[in-house]
Amino acid sequence: MKILIWQTAYLGDVILTTPLIRTLKENFLNAEIGFVGRPFITELLKGYDIELIPFNRGFKESFEIIKKIKKYDVVISPHRSLRTALILYFARIKRRIGFDKSELPFLYTDLVEHRWNLHEVDRNLNLLKPLGIKKFVRETKLFADSDVIEKFGLKDKDYIVISPFSNFPLKEWSLENWNELIKRLDTQIVITGTKADLKKAEGLIKNKKVINLVGKTSLRELMGVIKGARLVVANDSSPVHIANALGVPAITVYTATSSKYGFYPLIGSYLDNPAPCSPCSPNPKKCKTGTKECLRLPTPEDVLSLIKNFL
Repeated sequence: MKILIWQTAYLGDVILTTPLIRTLKENFLNAEIGFVGRPFITELLKGYDIELIPFNRGFKESFEIIKKIKKYDVVISPHRSLRTALILYFARIKRRIGFDKSELPFLYTDLVEHRWNLHEVDRNLNLLKPLGIKKFVRETKLFADSDVIEKFGLKDKDYIVISPFSNFPLKEWSLENWNELIKRLDTQIVITGTKADLKKAEGLIKNKKVINLVGKTSLRELMGVIKGARLVVANDSSPVHIANALGVPAITVYTATSSKYGFYPLIGSYLDNPAPCSPCSPNPKKCKTGTKECLRLPTPEDVLSLIKNFL
């Protein structure tokens, strides 16, 4: 049997589908497994013995990928977009399993209930139940390189990683709060982020205990740096899930989102936001009150108290 997993969302979403790969491997020993995702999957999922099919989601490429995936017998799709539904339908994959809240749900052969107040890992694993699977692997897993941290002058388990940025600004705890937290931490700190975060990173505190790697790491290097950390502290963003998939505890500081959406750390802890207007949505784009009150909460003292439980 040839089984395809389709998840073309963000990096963290892909990490939370790794239990699908592991569960399928455990239950269908002779199955051929493929994975369609954004181009970063070739680096992120390195180490998995599956076919990785990068997809840029362009108009022309949407037609090309139909040819690439026609050979599959079953497709599992945590992704709920209209484009996804159409591509999988026109690829004529015999069995198409998706969520009941997917766009164009009638194009799937099997629908599974999508609900909040459930971890994303468990939500995704529910997609395997139509295949009769009862034995699940719940842990996320990535394979990182072990020789990275020396390049950045770091010692294994001698630092914590702080990741203050996100693809969604309303998920970002204020820089003032991050700076206050950094001042109060008595340990080596590594700040991470992408090149798109360089301008915002200029507002972060600079001192001897802070190593700023914003925009300086490849994805594989970021994974290596996180693997060597004692703890990761971040917004509701992918470094949390990278950490857990490498066995590192993480703390999520929620602003406009919430643990109820199911993206909280599997190893570690989190602080939901006390603002009365929080949460907005899983991927908030506009503040519904105009105050952005949640970005100032919770307090640095609350976050520091939680960190101390792990250090």
